[in-house]
Order: sequence, then C-alpha cells, then structure tokens
Amino acid sequence: MIGGSEIARRYALAVFGLGGDAPARAKLLADLDTLATEISSSPELSQVLFRPIHPRAERKAVMRELAERLGLPIEIRAAAEMLVEENRSQLLPGIRDQLRALVDTEAGRVEAHVTTARPLDAQAQEQLRQALSRRVNAEVTLVADVDPTLIGGVVARIGDLLLDGSIRTQLENLGANLRKGPAT
Repeated sequence: MIGGSEIARRYALAVFGLGGDAPARAKLLADLDTLATEISSSPELSQVLFRPIHPRAERKAVMRELAERLGLPIEIRAAAEMLVEENRSQLLPGIRDQLRALVDTEAGRVEAHVTTARPLDAQAQEQLRQALSRRVNAEVTLVADVDPTLIGGVVARIGDLLLDGSIRTQLENLGANLRKGPAT
C-alpha cells in the first residue's frame, strides 16, 4: 500500500509538470502555498475541506470559491478540486512540501537539517551554510535545531546524506574502539 507522502509526491509531480519552466513552477508553488496557508489558518475551513462528513459537492464549492477569491490559476484550482473529488484534500500541505522540494532541486537548492548542542549565532550559521554548500555543490538552506545531548559539534542531514561531527558520536566511536582492544 502506498503511504500518504508517496501519494503527495505523485500529486506534486503532476503539478510540477504543469509548470513548463522554472519560473512558472515557482509561481505554481507560491499559489499552492497561498491556498494551503489560507486553509490551515482557518480551523472552520480546514474542518469543511478535510473531513468527508461534509458532502463532496459542498466541499468542492467551498474549494472553488476559495480558489477564485484568492485569484489562483486554473492549474491550482483544478488540482484542488481533484483533491476534494478524491477525498485527499488533507494531503494539500504534504503536496506543497513535496512541490517545494522539486522546485528547490530544480533551482539547485537543498535543505540541510542541522543539529547543534547550542544555538548558533548568525555568523556561525553562515559559515556552516557555506561549508555545507561547498560539500554538496548546491545552495543550502539551514533548518537549525538544538540538542544539548550532543555535547558539542554538529550533525547535518541533507537528503540521504548524514554528516555527524558531534562530540557524542566521536566519544561513542572512541569507546567502541577501546572495547575492541588493540589492533593486530
């Protein structure tokens, strides 16, 4: 069975394919983000659109009216109505996130999830961003998190690449090597 994130990725690929060129795809992302943000900022709207307890025709009418009010292009309107038709409106935030990843990849941007023992100042963040950009040969956007159990150092995840320079991991590796005994 296919999971929700894989279904969201398939929808995102379909919307991505509607864009034509990079600027048009970026515009579709901005429009989809506008729609997702508008829905998530209104609990009443989320309840109507995300719960199939409301008749499908009512949900489609609400989605159509919202898309028109926001001035969204026909591609986003059609995709939104299709989501309602398929009872998959709740995937909208995931589709937006998947579409953002596709647009960023096309533009040569990647997101690095960075964990440190203490918050980094702006200068340290910029140095880390530049170092990671050189490492992966792409423009890097940092998403920072703090985990005091690291003791020190940095753990960075960029897609499937994990760069673990934490003191905690270094100490664990040292301990494992000491338990093995001397190399012969």
